[in-house]
Amino acid sequence: MWAHTKVETILVAQSSALGSPLSFFVSDLRAIMELEPEHPEAKPLMLQHVANPGKAPIEPHTTPGFSTEIWREIARWLSPRDLKNLLLVPHVLSRIASQLLFQKIDLYFVSDKRESQRSADILTRIIVDDEFAKHVKMLRVFFQGRDVSSMTFQTGMLANALPKLHSLKNVHCSMRWREMHSFLRILESTNHRLRGLSLTPSDGTAELQIPRFRHITQFSYVGSGGSPAQVIEFLQQNKTSLRAVTLQNQHWILPSEALSFRNLTHLDFLGALPPDSHAITDILQGATQLESLRLQCVLDCNASTQFREHVRALPFLRHFSFSLLGYGVDDHDLFPAISAFLRDRRALHTLRLSVPSAVWAQRRLGYDATVWGVLPSLVELRSLTATLPQDVAAAVAMWLVPRGVQSLSLHTEALTDALGFVTQLRAGLPPGLRFIGLSQIDVPDVRAVVEQGFPMVHVACIDENYYTVVRIDGQLKVTAWPEMRGHPHVREWLETQGCEDAEWRHPTEFL
Repeated sequence: MWAHTKVETILVAQSSALGSPLSFFVSDLRAIMELEPEHPEAKPLMLQHVANPGKAPIEPHTTPGFSTEIWREIARWLSPRDLKNLLLVPHVLSRIASQLLFQKIDLYFVSDKRESQRSADILTRIIVDDEFAKHVKMLRVFFQGRDVSSMTFQTGMLANALPKLHSLKNVHCSMRWREMHSFLRILESTNHRLRGLSLTPSDGTAELQIPRFRHITQFSYVGSGGSPAQVIEFLQQNKTSLRAVTLQNQHWILPSEALSFRNLTHLDFLGALPPDSHAITDILQGATQLESLRLQCVLDCNASTQFREHVRALPFLRHFSFSLLGYGVDDHDLFPAISAFLRDRRALHTLRLSVPSAVWAQRRLGYDATVWGVLPSLVELRSLTATLPQDVAAAVAMWLVPRGVQSLSLHTEALTDALGFVTQLRAGLPPGLRFIGLSQIDVPDVRAVVEQGFPMVHVACIDENYYTVVRIDGQLKVTAWPEMRGHPHVREWLETQGCEDAEWRHPTEFL
């Protein structure tokens, strides 16, 4: 009955914070009665209070007689883990929890027979149960078959299931382009009014044709090759409605002419910035409403000048990431210019700065102590991922991190003395740190490193391997995450530990 207690806690916590439960409920009931004297729920409770003035309308250890709508609003505040616990409670909350959980459905057609059978069972339920199907709002389909395997059976089931999903708004598809083409044709024929579309062809674009969906507000494309022509045409079709765009293909450039930057609130681009590129200027000049910007690029242009000319651009920016996948220019003012662009942004919540860790590379790009010197001005920063500069001692660098940071990930040059390194960090760490990430560090004993340097965290990540950190009877216990917790579910698991800010939104996720 843990979930029952959890809900009771939510109901009475506010009354405890504002005063006695009785005074809180009575004042609340009076306010409702003033607005609607014949309110069907408030009136009986008020009559009960008048007849028994010393008794609370709702006893703290009984289930309140709320309507289904009110229970639904309460359940919306619960985490997925709590909703799963509610499935076992003999109450209307069990049905509500099931509906909320299955608003988002993931289908995996992989070599794991158990996972494939689970996905087939869900599709069968959608086909035969209209009541279940009408609650599905997000569908993500993952097919990781080999070149010789076929998806004919799965495509047939999807053809029967998709027309049943009348509330469907967001769809992600990760599979080979041939199967993706068939899946998109079926999706187009159902005439769903989609809001979000995410595509990840596992073997390039080839002859992929994207249907003429209209009114798409979120679009994500992740690929490794092929021509951008179809994607550009799709972006132009939805130019006025798009608000969030993710494009990740290392061989592509940003198609500025196909985007209406002034409409965008989220932009995530991974690709090339050639010598004549003005993509950064296009973004900083046009995207006045942008809240989230991530750039992962192969840099061959003079980007510092573009940042310098627009240091006060993007006034609503809350999340910023700039990572170099490669570069062919010497731009000693690049990161000083980015630092000037970031300075005193009090609304900035997330910051990621990543460069090659080699000394000569950092010098060519101007990545030094002055970059970290801007951190104290970012007073609302909660998540920081950054490369440690070579000219700043690790112990000093930690004192520059804003005290409100809860998620911290550090990239360094290859180190072998992990314990010695984390010992230097310990004194200057933010007091509320919940997540720590370390890369390029040889860590033979994860528990010893966490206990020595970061005993306060809930989750540790060592070179993309995640660990839950708990304390049992005063002893630190570090548990490795199973493989199934990998992308695209990392953020969901991190959320259960209060560390959702540690990871950037995955391309398969929707706002």
